[in-house]
Amino acid sequence: MAAENTELRFSVAEPSSWSRKLSITVPRERVARVRRTVASQLAGNVRLPGFRKGKLPESLVEKQFGASIEQQTLDRVIQESYREALDQGGFQPISQGEVQNVQYAGKESDLTFDVQFEVQPTLSLARTGGFVVPRPSDDVDDAEADAVLERLRSGRAELHAVEGRGPEVGDEVTVEITALDREGAEAQPYRFALGEGQAIPGIEEAILSLGPGEEREFEVEFPEDFPEAEQAGTRQKMRIRLLEVQQRALPALDDDFARAVGEYDSMEALRARVRADLREDARRRAESAVRDALLGQILDANPIEVPDSMVERYLDFMTGGGDGAKKPKRTAEQEERFSQFRELMRPQAEAALRKMMVVEHLADREGLRATQDEVDARVERIAEAQGRTPSDVWLELEKRGQLQGLEGEITEDRVFDWLRQQNTVG
Repeated sequence: MAAENTELRFSVAEPSSWSRKLSITVPRERVARVRRTVASQLAGNVRLPGFRKGKLPESLVEKQFGASIEQQTLDRVIQESYREALDQGGFQPISQGEVQNVQYAGKESDLTFDVQFEVQPTLSLARTGGFVVPRPSDDVDDAEADAVLERLRSGRAELHAVEGRGPEVGDEVTVEITALDREGAEAQPYRFALGEGQAIPGIEEAILSLGPGEEREFEVEFPEDFPEAEQAGTRQKMRIRLLEVQQRALPALDDDFARAVGEYDSMEALRARVRADLREDARRRAESAVRDALLGQILDANPIEVPDSMVERYLDFMTGGGDGAKKPKRTAEQEERFSQFRELMRPQAEAALRKMMVVEHLADREGLRATQDEVDARVERIAEAQGRTPSDVWLELEKRGQLQGLEGEITEDRVFDWLRQQNTVG
C-alpha cells in the first residue's frame, strides 16, 4: 500500500521589500482527507425524510450536497495550508492575505493557489551620516511676548451688555445655530468672541449682519481645510439667531494684572516668564525642524517603500477611524469628500511612517532602545516637576497606557542624539 503524500509544498516570491507571494501546492491526498471529514460532519448534522440523523448513505450525501462539500473543503484546506506555510516560512503578515489563482480540477488533482500579503519592510540604511542640517533660530522678540500678553489680557476682559447696535469684531456674542440640512436638528447655543477665529468666516459674517434678537437663514460655506472632513468645502443652510452682544473691557497691563494672572510680583516678572516659555517653545520647534531635516536627508539617500496596509491603518488613525471606531453615517456626497480627504492626507501619512520606520530601525540596529533605568529616571523627573511621588506618577502613566509612549520618547531622543554625532547640525 503506497504511503499517503500529505506534505505541503510552497515557494516564495518578493514583489517588493514589503510584499510576499506564497505559491502553495496541497497534495490531493490531503485534500481528499479534509473532504471526507467535511462530508462526514455534514452527514452527521443533516436530516432527510426516511433516514435517521447520521445514517445518510455516502452516495446520497454526495448527490445532495456535493457542491457545498467541495466549497467547504477548499475553504478549509486553503485556510489551514496558508497558516501552515506562514509558520514554516516564519512569516509575520501585517495585512490580510489575498488568495489568488485557485486551481483545483477535482478529487484526483492537487490544489494550488497563491496568497499575497504584506510584511514589515526590511530596511537597509546605507548612509546615515555626513549630512549638514541648519538649525533654525530660537530667538524670541518683544512682539511675540506682547502677543501672548494681549491674549492673557483678552482672557480677563470684563463683559458689558451692548444695547442699540449690532455686533462688532471684538464683541462676545451668544447665538443659536440650527443646521437646516440635518433632519431633526435642534438649535444649539454658542458663545464666542468675534474676530478671533473661534468660528468659521462664513458664520462670523452672518452674525455681524444681524441685529439684536434678529434671526435669519444663511447658506454658509465651510473652508476646504475644515477639520471635519465631511463638512470641508461644503455649503450648508443654517438658521442663526443673535441672542446677546457683550462688549469687552480690557484690563491694564500693570502689576495688579500680573498678580491676578498668577504668582508674579510685577509685570516685569510676568513678562520674563512669558519670554522664557516662548523661548522653550521656539527651542522645541527648532529641535523638531532639525529632526525633520535629518530624517528628510536620510530618506533622500535611502528611499523606503511603505506597505499599503500600514498607510491605510495610519490614515484610519489620522481620520479618527482606528481601533474599531464605529463608522459614522454619511451621505454619498459626504463619503466622496471623505475619500478625497483621505487621499489628500496620504502623502502626509506615508512621510510620517517613513520617518518612524527610520527611527525604529536605527533604535534596533544601534542598540538605542530606552532602558528601564532611563524610564525610571524620566518618571522621577516628571514626579519632581509635579510635586508627586514617582510611584504615583508611574501608576497613573500605566493606568492611562502612556508608559509605552514615554519609552518611545526616550528611544527617539537617543536616536537623534546618535544622529547628531554622525552629522553636522548648526
